[in-house]
Amino acid sequence: MKPAAWVFLAVVVVYSLVAWDRLAKPSPQFHFVDLAVSMMQGRLDTETPRQRPKPEKPDDPQGYRAAIQRTLDAGGWNDWAAVRTLTLADGQVVRGRFPWAGDSGEQRHMFYTTDGLAMKIVVPDDLKKGCDGRAWAPCDTTTHYVSFPPFPAVVVLPLAAVWGYDVNDVLVTILFGALNAVLLFAFLELLRQRGHSTRSPADNLWLTALFAFGTVAFFSSVRGEVWFTALVFGVTFNLLYMLAALDLRHPILAGLMLGFGFATRTPIAFCVAFFAWQLFFPGNRWVAGRWPEILKKGAMFAAPVLAVGIGLMLFNHARFDSVGEFGHSYLSGGAAERIRDHGMFSTHYLNGNLSAALTNMPRILPSAPFVQISKHGLGLLVTVPVLFLLFRPAAMPPIRRAFWLAVACAAIPGLLYQNSGWVQFSYRFALDYFPYLIGLLALGARPLTWRVKAVILVGIAINLFGAITFNRFDQFYY
Repeated sequence: MKPAAWVFLAVVVVYSLVAWDRLAKPSPQFHFVDLAVSMMQGRLDTETPRQRPKPEKPDDPQGYRAAIQRTLDAGGWNDWAAVRTLTLADGQVVRGRFPWAGDSGEQRHMFYTTDGLAMKIVVPDDLKKGCDGRAWAPCDTTTHYVSFPPFPAVVVLPLAAVWGYDVNDVLVTILFGALNAVLLFAFLELLRQRGHSTRSPADNLWLTALFAFGTVAFFSSVRGEVWFTALVFGVTFNLLYMLAALDLRHPILAGLMLGFGFATRTPIAFCVAFFAWQLFFPGNRWVAGRWPEILKKGAMFAAPVLAVGIGLMLFNHARFDSVGEFGHSYLSGGAAERIRDHGMFSTHYLNGNLSAALTNMPRILPSAPFVQISKHGLGLLVTVPVLFLLFRPAAMPPIRRAFWLAVACAAIPGLLYQNSGWVQFSYRFALDYFPYLIGLLALGARPLTWRVKAVILVGIAINLFGAITFNRFDQFYY
């Protein structure tokens, strides 16, 4: 077999062994399958979060009630958006949320509409009565939506058409994780073939193993569940974009894959910097007289990006009356309170996110379990110690700036985001740009001596621990 086939087989086997019991059934968090089923039914919302495991109905999709039972057994409905629709006594209909619903003061009556208005509404006193055919019933309904970018649902839609809610998202995520290792190896080899990297195929296999088993890709790929599946799918489209964008060889395909990427994980949109730097500064310098090439390739790249972006904006507006709202503003619990008080993105979150991303350390205990990890996760400098090589490259090929710019542009939104990645073993949002970091390790040409390989193996051991224990052995997490 070719090296790529061996890579795929090895990663599938290792991931499957670590996933183990999880492979027996779909995960409890089936948002993308639910969204796919809603798409097939021609609807934007979902009735699922208001359903119960019993009784089963004749028109239920395959596995529907069992999926609901798994979610309830796992703690209930997590990260589903809910929009209230109220009909006021004067007949006015408003959609939105009560951001301070849990407060005891007058503020709990403040209602924020989807179009940005603030109104005081006392429920049920200010509502029209007589909805649902009951004279006494106030006109107050809640509509639920899946609060994630929709493209993973498009990917699993053919599977949902066959197996309904019995789609095994754990297996699907593992297969995409293995595909990511193959795509990364292909990209590293392309860097070598195009003259950007001096790495040997053996070196590239080591770097591929580092990514698959020695980074957050490991614990994320063996989970299933909506948050981790989205990250793993995002890596797939990001790598396909990188393969097409390298040296500006396939601008239309690059634009399409970037579009699919940010329709899966919105921070991937900022990886446009990888293409843009190569377009405007080939060889790290401005070259006069290139405007025809810039306009032609830029337009070819931008067309599919705009098409996907406009589709996403229409999708968001149809659900939340806002082109930029995927539903996170309509979540319940602590996330809703943070977003209400500080916004979706803010420097308020920066200190905590920087620690989660880079420096969080484990607790060392004098007795069992001897080590404990914050649910904010270990920092990347702890779990991927070989990243220190990025600070001492042996070579600095011109294209490296395109990689660093993509890393910076994709990382900054995550560092300002209202969530550190909680709950996680290590900083999972780094998957949005980790392929570029691996590319930088390849470009840096620092020899993979036995010492460097030993450091890689240490990282693999750390991430193996995380992949095995995370969400299984709670005594290791606090």
